[in-house]
Amino acid sequence: MSYDRTLLGDGRYPDTGPLAVLARLAFLGAVVAIVVAVFLPPWMVPDFVKSTYLQHFAAFYCAALAGLAAMPRRRLRSIAVGFFVFATVLEASHLLSGARFAALVDNWVADLGGLAAAFAPIIVERFRRRFARVDR
Repeated sequence: MSYDRTLLGDGRYPDTGPLAVLARLAFLGAVVAIVVAVFLPPWMVPDFVKSTYLQHFAAFYCAALAGLAAMPRRRLRSIAVGFFVFATVLEASHLLSGARFAALVDNWVADLGGLAAAFAPIIVERFRRRFARVDR
């Protein structure tokens, strides 16, 4: 079987190719970083931006992009549901430590916003492919 080893080619890419391995490592790293950041004391988490909501958005956006690249054969819906459950469990875990429910909902919405931003271009592209191309 012949593989297209270029980044933007149309042919198959091997599962053990360097970019496929890098995508899996990036996904694992992003998930671990989110879990660690959730359970660290707030004073130990670096402020990348001044808004915690932007941090939640960016973390889940990057994790979702890495997850989509790491699992190319998985159904989009199953990846989205997995991330939805992951975000929900992580935010709900703060309830055990006595965190305010309203603040957790705001963080959860920011998490879901990051997921939506990562998944939206793929969904729009799939929608666009359903229309026949008109050659002029």
